[in-house]
Amino acid sequence: MGKQRPMFCCYWCISDICIMAKLKLRKAELWKIGVLLGIFVIGVIIAYQIQKPKETLPIINPAMLNEALVADSLESVGVNHKISDFNLVDHHGVERSLADVQGKILVVDFFFTTCPSICIDMTKNLRKVQEAYKDEPRIQILSHSVQPEYDTVEVLQAYAEANGVNYDQWWLLTGDPYEINRLARTSYFAVMEQGEGWDEHSFIHTENIILVDEKGRLRGFYDGTSDVDMQLMIDQIPLLLDEDE
Repeated sequence: MGKQRPMFCCYWCISDICIMAKLKLRKAELWKIGVLLGIFVIGVIIAYQIQKPKETLPIINPAMLNEALVADSLESVGVNHKISDFNLVDHHGVERSLADVQGKILVVDFFFTTCPSICIDMTKNLRKVQEAYKDEPRIQILSHSVQPEYDTVEVLQAYAEANGVNYDQWWLLTGDPYEINRLARTSYFAVMEQGEGWDEHSFIHTENIILVDEKGRLRGFYDGTSDVDMQLMIDQIPLLLDEDE
């Protein structure tokens, strides 16, 4: 008579099958929970991206600035400042006005061609802006000479050639010194207060490079001699490009 298989063996076999089935069921449940959790997390991320405030640059008005840069008549202006019209000549001898840059983002500075110090770095850094946005027609660089009696069209043209200025995107401007001073003091706030004895030979320009949006509003001041500041400008310009898209 053969030996009978112990009953406990069958019991353990059945138990093993039940445990395996439960484990498979638990794995399936965990997988479903994982999928649902993943969908939930993705939904939260998408909702955050949709609802989070869009990064923007501040709109800068005269009342926010150092009084030494601002004409007395504008020191208390806290809203709605925009650059004014102008009548200057570029380094190809073409007359330029606000109409020529209407709807463009402007990168603006004040310099002179014989400047032995900060202007060299400012021009070098503006060339980086030009290179970064060489394929973007909405960017226009305007460099105003603060010694227009010396910086004639011919002098500016030679300076442009020596410094890799692309005429399609960067104009060196000259003209009436009083007009240039007016722009510096009442539009861009880039020249220090001149004092009682001011004349056309005594501009005290700053290293500031000013970012102006397509509506003519001031949106940023950057140290034109600082590689870090100018890289920040290059990185922030897309914020203005995106505003009107």
